[in-house]
Formats: sequence, structure tokens, C-alpha cells
Amino acid sequence: MSNELLEKVRKLANDFVAPITQSVDKEGRFPKEAYDALKKQGFMGLLVPQNFGGLGLSIVEHAIVCYELARKDATTGLCYMMHNTATSGIVMFGSDEMKDEFLPKIAKGERALALAYSESGSGTHFGSPDISESLENGARVLNGRKSFVTSALQADFYMTNTNSCKIKGAHNTWLVDRTLPNMIHEDSAWDGLGMRGNVSMPVRYDGVLVDEKYLVGKEGDGGNQALSICMYFIVGLAAIYTGLAQAAYECILAHTKNRKYTSGQALADIEMVRVQLAEIYTKIQSSYALTMEAAGSFKAGENDAASKIFASRIHAINIVMEACTQAMKLGGGTAYAKRLPLERYMRDSLASQVMAPGLDVLKIWLGEALVK
Repeated sequence: MSNELLEKVRKLANDFVAPITQSVDKEGRFPKEAYDALKKQGFMGLLVPQNFGGLGLSIVEHAIVCYELARKDATTGLCYMMHNTATSGIVMFGSDEMKDEFLPKIAKGERALALAYSESGSGTHFGSPDISESLENGARVLNGRKSFVTSALQADFYMTNTNSCKIKGAHNTWLVDRTLPNMIHEDSAWDGLGMRGNVSMPVRYDGVLVDEKYLVGKEGDGGNQALSICMYFIVGLAAIYTGLAQAAYECILAHTKNRKYTSGQALADIEMVRVQLAEIYTKIQSSYALTMEAAGSFKAGENDAASKIFASRIHAINIVMEACTQAMKLGGGTAYAKRLPLERYMRDSLASQVMAPGLDVLKIWLGEALVK
């Protein structure tokens, strides 16, 4: 990523993300102001090739932008990451006609995407959908329920995985217009402990008729597509939670410098406080380094890229919870009285271990990748 683009995303985060972070958390509302700025300034087209009007960047820049947004608000980073991940699916697997229809509009900020993968029946194993397809008068009809759709009612199309009705045991990927008849949003279902602005909600597909032109790639290839699309998702989450950990570190570092005793000594002047700051800093640097290494490995097509990506998110989960816990301890009563945003950071960090694919699932995947 060029220094110019890095400065641009940092300015956007300062100007449009940071001012609304508190209200987004308190009200549990979508970070619309930040999302509108991302659209207006071209960041929605980060992964869109330049010949379609996008920035033509890679999974590495995807991770960096998610990290920078999460330093100001993890929810904004999450919603943006979902859009990028779905966009990567079109870029990698979409037909020429699909690319022509979607990518220029995505680049202009005229079309936003979300993922509809998670289901109650399969939990965090979102590679095993229950949602079914049927053929009615030659048209494809979808029936089922997605349990957590981030940015629901805010995105224009949901990238949805289904069971193919033509190839037994195979999956498909569809782009489904959220305004289609029989798309039922279970509104106001999200009241999260943390990540409160992602407006995630269940969406029911009650006989939704979809045009065949919105099938992503080939019939029955959804499982293979998910393997690559998932890499953008998982490394994006690693970047988001690393950015959240960095925010906690920056907050507690400033607090320890500013917190003064009657003697005039600052909290940061105490040797054991410095030791804990050093521990937090070192952990976050390791998380950032592994996340960037994983993203670079995927970009380079290395054989162990998936293993590094799984490991990066496992590591980021552990680091963000440890960093927020240590920061809360250093903040003492001031932190627990919510005079610092550390309490919010801690709540957001707890989502890291349960967001699909969950921590234990990631470890299973990593173990399988290492053995194979």
C-alpha cells in the first residue's frame, strides 16, 4: 500500500470513524457515516481491478485497511471486511457478465455486499449449509434461513451459499438482491455484548426466486470457491482484532502517562507498569506481523498460506483478549468506571472467539492443514 493511500485511510478513520464510535456502540446502530465515507472515497473498490474502476489492490491492502479502521472502531472494520470478502468472490469467480454488472458499481460505491453464510444448523461450520434450492418452471428457488448476516439491510446484495439442486452434495454461491420478494429480515434481532453496530440479523429465504445469471462461477463449485473467499474473511478478522488490540494499547499508554499521583509521579513511571506495557506492545506486534505475513503468503500463492492465515487469526484472538484484559487492569477504577473506552474494547474483543469460524474450529482446520 502506498503511503498516500495509507494516509488517506487513516484520515478517513480519524474524520469519519472515530467521532461516531461511542454512539454506534451505545445505540447499537450501523456506522453509516463511516460507510458512506468509504463509498465516497473509493475504498469499497479496494479489490476491484483497475480496468473496472477500482484500486486493483490485494489481500495485503485488505488486511491493512481493516486494521486501520478497527483502530478507531472494530464494528466499522468488520462491516467493511465483509463487503471486501464478498467482492473478492466476484473478482475471482464471477463471469464476465457478472463482473461487468457489479464491479464498476462497487468501485463507485453504488453497490455494497455482505456475506450470508452462517446458519443455526451448522453453527460456525459455515461450509455446511442447510439452505436448499429447487427448480420451479426452470427457475431456481431458495429456501432456508441464514442466522447472522452482518450489515443486513445496509448491503445491496448478499453472497449466499446453498446446496445445489443439480449436483448432489455440492454447493453453490449466489448473489441475492436483499429486496427480492420473500426475503424476510428478522429486524432488531441483534443486541450484542460487543461489536454492537454490525446490525447482524437472521434472514429467511422463503421461496426466493433468483436469476441464473447471479450464480457465482460454475454449478456446484461453491465449496471450492469458499476456500479462497474464506481466506479474505479470516485474515480480515485477524487484522480487525489486531487493530482493536492496538487501540487498547494506545489508550492505556496515554492513560498511564497522564495519570499522576500527588507526588507528581506518573503511572507510567512505575517499573512494573512499564513491564506490562512492554508485554502488551510485544504481543500486538507479533499479531500484526503474523497477520501481514499470512496475507502476503496468500498473495504470493505459497503452499502454506492457509495454515498461516488460520494461525494468524488464532493468534489475534488470543492477543486481543489478553491485551484488553491487561489494559483494563492497568486502567484500574478509571477503566471499570467506563471513563476510558477500554470496557468497550474488551466487549468487542470477546466476539473474536465466537465469530465464525470459531476458535476451536480454526484450530481443527489448522491441524488438518498441517497434517495434509
